[in-house]
Amino acid sequence: MVNKRLVDYIQEQIQRGFDVNTIKNYLLRYGYSPADVDEAIKYIYSPEVRHIIHFSPATLIGIAAIFIVMIISVFVGVKYLPSKTPETLLDLNLESVKTAVAAGNEIAFISELDNLGAAKRYDVSLRYEVINLKTNDVITFKEETRAIETKGSKQVTIEIPPGTEAGNYVLRAIAAYDGQRAVATLPVKIGAGGAVANETEEEKPPIEEKPPEEITPTQPGENTAGTSAITTFETLEKVEQIAKQNRQEAERLCNQLELQTSRDLCFNKIAEVLGDRNYCSKVVDERTKDVCLSNVAKIVGKSEICEDISKDSRKDSCYMNFVIDNKDYTVCDKVTNQYLRQSCESLKQLSKLNITDVAFYEALVNQSLIQLT
Repeated sequence: MVNKRLVDYIQEQIQRGFDVNTIKNYLLRYGYSPADVDEAIKYIYSPEVRHIIHFSPATLIGIAAIFIVMIISVFVGVKYLPSKTPETLLDLNLESVKTAVAAGNEIAFISELDNLGAAKRYDVSLRYEVINLKTNDVITFKEETRAIETKGSKQVTIEIPPGTEAGNYVLRAIAAYDGQRAVATLPVKIGAGGAVANETEEEKPPIEEKPPEEITPTQPGENTAGTSAITTFETLEKVEQIAKQNRQEAERLCNQLELQTSRDLCFNKIAEVLGDRNYCSKVVDERTKDVCLSNVAKIVGKSEICEDISKDSRKDSCYMNFVIDNKDYTVCDKVTNQYLRQSCESLKQLSKLNITDVAFYEALVNQSLIQLT
């Protein structure tokens, strides 16, 4: 039977912009079985959807006419309009080969690039950084340029400088291409002396605890300064509990997180709890900020907040949430994607026919949103 808590956790991380492989690697690293993780991921991407529609004969005729118009429009759009797929779009993933070593030795990992864009070939500049989680300093890095056509993977090694302090680090890979960036991370553990810092069973978090969302948790017995002993997940959980009663304390906890990605997620959480879009402005990462604004817009029921979203596809998704969830067709003119705007207008026409169950067409629109975002 699928683990519902795992499903909720993975869905939450996907909504925050983390790719499935990164989430899966963290879950496996902290004790969850591959079978449970794969079952949860399969459940998320293969939901059972049932729609029961009860229409009168006259209504069915009206729906058939509109549906035919939609099919013709889509056919014309696909055949004669330019593709909406961007020229360059990249997915970056990292897979551990050996990321627990002693100072002076090499870590090894697989760097995988997946071309999701329309361009057949383009160059990607890659930078790999090993970051100290205590100080947020880059202790070593490596750079390379690769040409990507469809999909390619490569094993990469980086030497950890001799004398590096033992402890928890993170490997961050940054792929730069055509003015865009893709980022992926892996946890790294550096051991003291000549011993390889392999984790023992006692060092693993217990199975009943959720793993952190981004950084390796501090192991029991390690001395760290300030709040480094508290994981990102624990901070988000505490912020969610206290934000309404003490927003100043919630802000303080967010500001104490060491990585910018963690702070972004934290301020996003405050914005959702309080329904306050101002906290989204504290988020640095563009995608996380857009998700923050979209979530706040949905929570407070104000479609005008969608206008502040930077990327058109995410802005359209925000507006279409109001169409599907609130039957608010006043936003149709604000949707930039031609197909989605046409779908919005079709749903608007169906509503004028006093059709109360348009689940079939809403499901089509939802599928379009999944493909575009």
